[in-house]
Amino acid sequence: MTENKNEQQVNANFFNLVISLSQSAFVNMGKTSNPQTGKVEKNLQVAKINIDILQMLREKTQGNLLDKEKEVLNDSLTNLQLNYAQECKKEAEKGKEEVKKPESEKNNET
Repeated sequence: MTENKNEQQVNANFFNLVISLSQSAFVNMGKTSNPQTGKVEKNLQVAKINIDILQMLREKTQGNLLDKEKEVLNDSLTNLQLNYAQECKKEAEKGKEEVKKPESEKNNET
């Protein structure tokens, strides 16, 4: 008896890969603390790389995923993309404020 795609078990390695890349992206967006250092760090470039890898994974596995695997991947990507856009907007606004500050205030921050 064969199972349909909805009833089959999600591949644990696939699930772990998606979760690992997602967590790395969230850490690099400064949304959660780095589990190794305990500090909140931000590196949007690395976050974007993780998101791009997940997008590539979705493209390369199209038509080969179980429904649950597809759902996990799509939900993760949607959540990451929204958070990434939000962080990029914050960085852009922060950059505009830095430009507006008088030179004397900028010098006092260092």
